[in-house]
Amino acid sequence: MRRNLLIVAFLIFTISQANCQKEKTIRITEPEFSGTAVFVNDTIGSGVLLEQQTATLEEGILTLKYEVKVCCSTVFADTTNSQFIVRVSDNSINPYDVLSIVKTKIENSKRTWNYSKHETIEFKAIKYGTKSYIITIPKFTIGQYAICFKNSNSVNLFAVKSVKQ
Repeated sequence: MRRNLLIVAFLIFTISQANCQKEKTIRITEPEFSGTAVFVNDTIGSGVLLEQQTATLEEGILTLKYEVKVCCSTVFADTTNSQFIVRVSDNSINPYDVLSIVKTKIENSKRTWNYSKHETIEFKAIKYGTKSYIITIPKFTIGQYAICFKNSNSVNLFAVKSVKQ
């Protein structure tokens, strides 16, 4: 009987430890400058700095669209539970008022997205450090993306591909 209780106690301890490991403690330094973002590729270090570009507003026949003149990103996130640390000027502001994540299309070696009808990606955000947010995206489809700073044409670009396990 005592042996069975010991085994049950050990199993409960093991299961509770496994559940605690789902939330990883991130110890990555904040990006140096406001308007920059890093991909959290590990829990320690500096992360992978995203490509930063300035988007231009282009007029089409019937639409307005943003574009960046670079086709494809060299930084790749996974399709599930990707995290980014995004530096802003003040993280006391609601992150959904400051940031958006959009899926871009590749057109003639440029990445574009519609000004008024772009595909926005849902994300979760929490404060991180003194002037940043940790952005978590639970699920992506494969493609090219931009983290956009509202009231600015500054964007941080990355791609999503499926990581084989």
